[in-house]
Amino acid sequence: MPTLAIEGPRVVVHLSGPQAVMALARQVSVPTAAVASVQLVSNGADVDLGWRVGGTSIPRRLWFGRFRRRGKGRTFAAVYAGQPAVVVRTAPGEADWDKLVLTLEDARDAAETIRAAAGLPAVLQ
Repeated sequence: MPTLAIEGPRVVVHLSGPQAVMALARQVSVPTAAVASVQLVSNGADVDLGWRVGGTSIPRRLWFGRFRRRGKGRTFAAVYAGQPAVVVRTAPGEADWDKLVLTLEDARDAAETIRAAAGLPAVLQ
């Protein structure tokens, strides 16, 4: 699975091995200051990614790479179906990516880590 780290003022997603090949990227990042919202979804396959413009997808299984939707900006996804995912949205024009959709080992902790780094309020349980 992809790994997430807060490196200085950036949220960085690292991909290795087959994931990097499928996504056509070893890492992607966005500034923490640009993070507008962080959401946890129970199934990453439920997120509308748009059209794949680079990377790999196997319907109903996995989505890795770059996606676009007319008028909705650029999305980077590293998602396995049936797994919880973190959806990070950025402020318009503030980052290279408008949305990151990531299946991570511990999605709940990752979402809280991103919220804390971006200065967003924690979600009440």
